[in-house]
Amino acid sequence: MVQHVDPEILALIALGEAAPDVAGPTERAHLETCAECQEESADLAAVAALARTVRPDELEHPSPQVWARISAELGLDAPAEPSPVPAARTQRRRHRSAPRRWGLVAAAASVALVAGIGAGIVWDRVTTQEPSDPIIAQAPLDALPDWPDASGQATIETAPDGTRQAVISVDAPPSADGYREVWLIAEDLSSLTSLGVLEGSQGRFDIPDDLDLAAFPLVDVSQEPLDGDPTHSGDSIVRGSLTPETASS
Repeated sequence: MVQHVDPEILALIALGEAAPDVAGPTERAHLETCAECQEESADLAAVAALARTVRPDELEHPSPQVWARISAELGLDAPAEPSPVPAARTQRRRHRSAPRRWGLVAAAASVALVAGIGAGIVWDRVTTQEPSDPIIAQAPLDALPDWPDASGQATIETAPDGTRQAVISVDAPPSADGYREVWLIAEDLSSLTSLGVLEGSQGRFDIPDDLDLAAFPLVDVSQEPLDGDPTHSGDSIVRGSLTPETASS
């Protein structure tokens, strides 16, 4: 079995400790040739570098429960005790006492953990603050007579690549047979086009590029039987009209 470099040593190197100070000749030689250890070391270094870019005023304060779990994980509630060190490593590193090594390892673990929290916060802020796709139309979906307890919402969005998508959500009593289909219908009900089958209570559907939403302003969700007929069943669950000012293509 290949003996990889101790993860604690990789963490110390990632935090800026000089390799000769924390690793013996055998470990350094292994690190120079082992792709797996090099990748792990690079990942740790990247996390540490990211953590250094986060200003304290940008960090959110975790709850006391989170810090309690962190302290318990690192053993910070108990007096620091030296962790066991293999005999061979002790001989190579007599200049560093076990308590000192434990302190560095604890520091490495703490910084790595805080770095992970910082990276998570940064990523969370990037993902949560990134603006959603522009909304070009919306419509509340009202219940039809045969489905008095149903309701829904339709939103038409423009994706970054320019394509339009309909985001449909429906709250309606379940039906044992058949399936539900989403339609765009002309205001006078003279023509319609299917966007696809709604699986569950919410779905996202691509809108054909050549379809003029101004000509098909009604959003309809129907209950369809398993009869192989692709036309509308006539059993609409909810329906709503897109706002005319925002429904043009």
